[in-house]
Amino acid sequence: MPVFHTKIIESILDPVAQQISQLVILHEQAEDGAAMPDLTLPVSAVANAVNNLVQVGRQTGESSTDKVLKEEMPFALDKVENASISLIRAAKALLEDPLSRSARDTLINGARGILSGTSALLLSLDQAEVRKIIRICKGVQEYLAVAEVVEGMEDLIVYVQNLTPGMTQMVKMVDGRQAELTHQVHRNILIASKDKIKNLLPVLISSIKIFVTTMQSPGRRGLEEAASNRLYVVNQMYTEIEEIIRVLQLTTYDEDDWNVDDVTVMKKAAGNITSRMKGAVDWLRNPNSAPGGLGEQAIRMILEDARKVADRCDDPERGQILRLVDDINAMTNELANLRGRGLGNTPEALRLAKDIEEKLNRLENLVEHTVKRAERSGIRKPAYTVAGKVDQAQKWLSNPGIDDGGVGLRAIAGVVEEGRRLAHFCTGKDQEELLRLCDETELLSKELANMCARGMGNTPQAQALSKRLADKLEQLKTKMEDILVKQVAEDFMDTVTPLKQLTEAALAPEDKPNREQIYTSKAEYFLEHSNKLADTARLIGQAGGSNDKRLVEEINSAANQMDALTPQVISAGRLVLYHPNSTAAVEHFDLLKKEWTNNTNNLTRLVDDATDSVEFIKACEEVIRKETVEAEFAVSQEQPIPFIKSTSKIARCAQRVVMVAQQEADNSEDPTFVEAVSKAAEELESSIPASVGFARGVATQPNNKQAQDDWMNANQKIVDGVVNVRDAVLVSQQPPVEEFSQMNLKDTQSAPPRPPSPGPPPRPPPPEEEEEVHFPKPGPDQPIMTAAYDLHQEAMKWSSKGNDLIAAAKKMALLMAEMSKHVRGEGGSKKELIDCAKAIAKASEEVTRLAKEITNRCPDKRMKTNLFQVCERIPTMATQLKILSTVKATMLGCQDSEEDQEATEMLVGNAQNLMQSVKETVRAAEAASIKIRTDAGHKLRWVRRNPWYQ
Repeated sequence: MPVFHTKIIESILDPVAQQISQLVILHEQAEDGAAMPDLTLPVSAVANAVNNLVQVGRQTGESSTDKVLKEEMPFALDKVENASISLIRAAKALLEDPLSRSARDTLINGARGILSGTSALLLSLDQAEVRKIIRICKGVQEYLAVAEVVEGMEDLIVYVQNLTPGMTQMVKMVDGRQAELTHQVHRNILIASKDKIKNLLPVLISSIKIFVTTMQSPGRRGLEEAASNRLYVVNQMYTEIEEIIRVLQLTTYDEDDWNVDDVTVMKKAAGNITSRMKGAVDWLRNPNSAPGGLGEQAIRMILEDARKVADRCDDPERGQILRLVDDINAMTNELANLRGRGLGNTPEALRLAKDIEEKLNRLENLVEHTVKRAERSGIRKPAYTVAGKVDQAQKWLSNPGIDDGGVGLRAIAGVVEEGRRLAHFCTGKDQEELLRLCDETELLSKELANMCARGMGNTPQAQALSKRLADKLEQLKTKMEDILVKQVAEDFMDTVTPLKQLTEAALAPEDKPNREQIYTSKAEYFLEHSNKLADTARLIGQAGGSNDKRLVEEINSAANQMDALTPQVISAGRLVLYHPNSTAAVEHFDLLKKEWTNNTNNLTRLVDDATDSVEFIKACEEVIRKETVEAEFAVSQEQPIPFIKSTSKIARCAQRVVMVAQQEADNSEDPTFVEAVSKAAEELESSIPASVGFARGVATQPNNKQAQDDWMNANQKIVDGVVNVRDAVLVSQQPPVEEFSQMNLKDTQSAPPRPPSPGPPPRPPPPEEEEEVHFPKPGPDQPIMTAAYDLHQEAMKWSSKGNDLIAAAKKMALLMAEMSKHVRGEGGSKKELIDCAKAIAKASEEVTRLAKEITNRCPDKRMKTNLFQVCERIPTMATQLKILSTVKATMLGCQDSEEDQEATEMLVGNAQNLMQSVKETVRAAEAASIKIRTDAGHKLRWVRRNPWYQ
């Protein structure tokens, strides 16, 4: 069956499919009694194009050393050539007898063979190119392991000289491959992994250098930390290359897929286990392999991935996996202990290695079985984010009488669970209100579930209860977002001080008393601080209100990176503590600090993107006002230490407001907005140093009234500056509304004389109601219809009057519903199926064109990028839909064959992805339109058909 993961494959298959579609339509017309026209020219055109491709394939196969390609190529070539011969024979036979049934059958079989054979041939050639890249990647992976045996500077020089060419070639080939892919998500993953590897290369060299230096130093103090740093960097690079290999082999992408979705995580973990088995087995079979190396690490990582699978499945598989993991872990610890004592060749160690290998194989098979079972179950799970869960719940609550498989109810339970988990991070009234909302939401959901179980889901009582529950759910979601904004304002106020303190402790003079104890204390504080940042970031991603897949995944990735990187920074700092005169140790520490700082800055930016800027500034303003009260009280009590603590917090909080304001200004292309926000941010930033200076004066002279007044005035400027920034960020493009307090109903001036009445005005025409189009509701086994219905429901939120984008989206939904009938064999002809796909493609062009117009006018860079990335996928999917519809058309009449089922599955997947992309485009376009100034020439009107206040 056709695959379209590269631009070359798509560009070759599209014209072939267009030619084949014409042959299919002519064949169908002949089935109705019409004589077939002369097909010599179109068939010759197809045959010539195919023969050229066959010639290229044959030359490539003959010159290639790829054994797989040599095995696959003859079969693919024969299939295409035989199909081409069948087409030519059919054309000649139909020229002699235009009504020949056997010739028509030969024609349609040949057309089908051309499409499937050409696709198979292209895929074989493409996969051969992929294997070339993978071989280079695996070569780099294997050479990374050599880092373990580098024990001298001469070895390091040779190692770098040998590693660099392979690394350069790998990066170049991956870069070329990503530019050729049609799936944007796959491109982004390859780019991100490639960039991480490039950034980690100098850190790898530095880690090996400090290991060699430490090994050659007297006493070898810190050798364990140096080895840990080296192993960390090697594993990080190995994992990123593994991710590149995984993505290179992908040929499809599901628009609903999340890297944080349970099934996706399970599949990824299973793939990691398979890829790491060889390294693990090699280590087990070599009794002289040292403990703690990459082989043992491979086993540890296999066990970690197996735990990820176990966490996402139910018993009995969950229990079986965890028991195997515990057994293997204990046995590996015992084997590592024996080998560490030089007893790797004893009968006990050899038996342990053999038993571990056997259990690892059982674990791999069990994980594979569990993942396949999870895929087959088809049970829809609640969304990952709270925003996604609320969307699922609201969809069910709009019609609680339908059976959604319990998704809506489980989504509500998931929101309540997240709310209670978040309650542990807050105190006081916020905690009380959050828990109250959780309890009330849970109570209402149970009441509604009981009514539905009794068959009362469509009653007026259930509808009223659904509305109450929907309102309560929104209140809960809003409260969670408010609490998280405050949490971000608190935790991300100062991200650098703990690292500065760790650095000072690491660089402390050798004669400073208790320097190692001080470093341990600062390291614990740094670790606690980093963990808090990562935990809060994950909470924002999961419960912060954002449903942007890319953003949530990036937040999780950066948080995980912080978890992994922080212990390595501590280890590198300890090496500096042990070897204060080592330049290599200081350089290595600086590199890892830079990695940590870059990752933290990235995490902060991502968290800010996921947080409403105005609400964040309000939360910071609240913190500043609270700390101002605390500082004033400390002054009155002549307590300088609490005073300094509060004023420092005020300064850091104000600086965070400046940072967010600058980000908002950098994100906007509206010069008026940028000027206002930048000016407010500059004024606020300029007021911070004066306040800090006056605060120091108060701390040193607590009784000085003039110093107190100077600080209070300076601090008030900070408060006013934060308010000004908030107002500037909040600025509306609409004309200001006159305040009621400024209205004067008793005008002291006399009113002008009333003009003569012109008579009653003409009655305005009745408002034009938008025509309601009857859209069939999908059945339980109608995936294309379901996808079309979801898009229809999204588009029907808006009036299509004055909004061509909504009109085009509604049209696409209706056309896709029609296609669903054709694909299911519920009437319609092959021509109608092909024409329907063409009509959908044409409507998708209109959606893309209008979305790009909004993109060009939107001043918000983040929204502009998001909308462009979403709508960019639509033309590719539309082209693929046309090709797959042609393939399906050649199968009509031979349903239930294996090829027909495969064609249907691919067509269904493509249709679902297309509808999902259009739905996301509608949402992103509406959000981006809000940011467009009314004088920017924007013509689309966004009018809700059922506003929230009705």
